Amino acid sequence: MRTKEIYTVSRLAFEARGAIEKRFALIWIEGEISNLSRPASGHLYFTLKDQQSQVRCALFRNRRRQLGTEPENGKQVLIRARVTLYEGRSEFQIMVEQVEPIGEGALLQQLEALKTTLQAEGLFAETHKKKLPAYPRTIALITSPVGAAIRDLLITFERRYPAARIILLPSEVQGKDAASRLCDRIAQAEQIEGVDLIILSRGGGSIEDLHAFNDEQLVRTIFACNIPVIAGIGHESDWTLADLVADLRAATPTAAAELATPDQRQLQEWVNQLQTRLTDVLERRLRDHQQHLDGERRRLIHPGQKLHQFSERLTHNWHLLTQLQRSFNTHHLARLKQVETRLLHYSPLQPIYQHHQRINQLYNGLNQHINTQLSARKQQTGEAAAALTVLNPLATLARGYAVVRNPQNNQIISGAGQINPSDPVQIQLSDANLNCIVETIEIIEPLESQ
Repeated sequence: MRTKEIYTVSRLAFEARGAIEKRFALIWIEGEISNLSRPASGHLYFTLKDQQSQVRCALFRNRRRQLGTEPENGKQVLIRARVTLYEGRSEFQIMVEQVEPIGEGALLQQLEALKTTLQAEGLFAETHKKKLPAYPRTIALITSPVGAAIRDLLITFERRYPAARIILLPSEVQGKDAASRLCDRIAQAEQIEGVDLIILSRGGGSIEDLHAFNDEQLVRTIFACNIPVIAGIGHESDWTLADLVADLRAATPTAAAELATPDQRQLQEWVNQLQTRLTDVLERRLRDHQQHLDGERRRLIHPGQKLHQFSERLTHNWHLLTQLQRSFNTHHLARLKQVETRLLHYSPLQPIYQHHQRINQLYNGLNQHINTQLSARKQQTGEAAAALTVLNPLATLARGYAVVRNPQNNQIISGAGQINPSDPVQIQLSDANLNCIVETIEIIEPLESQ
């Protein structure tokens, strides 16, 4: 016997709602507005009907603010909405996303047909999307020179990435000639040297207001553009063919500026992290070098100690020489006495004088040799001390020199070819690091030899 599956009312309402929402995503519905209610909450509630049926609709406050026109009783409209079921009363209802006058229905059909054609040609394929530069230097803005869009773009650029060069290419964004003007501005941006990103933007509006951005010629111009294009057209609920063909679609002009540029605060945090890492590396290397120098210092004998050793050896040798001289003199004096005694008839003055002169020569030669050795050792000690001072990198910095590095790769900059204006540089002094921006580069001609 099969077991009966019994639904509760709540379960039935829940599963019915899931089935309806799964079957109907965002759809367009045509009908007449009636029973329009405007409660204090700011939401709108009304009935959408035709000759045979009617359905309850809800338009919430945040969506209502984005409408170009206010719904009215008796007005034929085309709404873009999600179908759902209110579980509390099991009532079928429509959650409205967009409301347009009924005259836009034919225009939407044409737009869908063109979208299908272009999509079949591959103009919207992700494989054709160009990669956006991470740090754009020059951005071309193609938009109306007046209105909220250009103001929001410039404010966002100033807040996030003031280093970027902004080139405004003013254009009509609405009307019969707007599409061709936009194409001309894209072609002009491609001719400007250094432009590495294009932002195509305007404020929100109805489908007629955004018609220029659904133009086939404009779509093909964006597709053929060699420079990455960001489309920031209308509000989040608006969409155009230019959004689909662009390399990146932004919900609003402000979002386009945010997607196009990095946040300078995040960049500053990244630079600070790099600076911290660089400081740690430098301190570690300095400690290693200091330990190496301490080891070498322990191996080296201080000049004063060396001189003391030489002085002790000299004193010892002097005593030995004195004793030797005394012994030598005593020995020869004894022999002289013997000779004098044995050879009374010979005068001993001449041999004694000659021996005495030889002793003086030896004595003077010994003193001169000792003084020469002492002078040579002093000079060698001074030269070694001077060499140690010259090899000390901190002494070089202390004399006013500095080391210039590229903070992005930590490489030392030794010539003008390694740096450009507006590039960041880090200058290391003897007691500080300076983070600077290059304003101009002046080439110094080398001095010609005379």
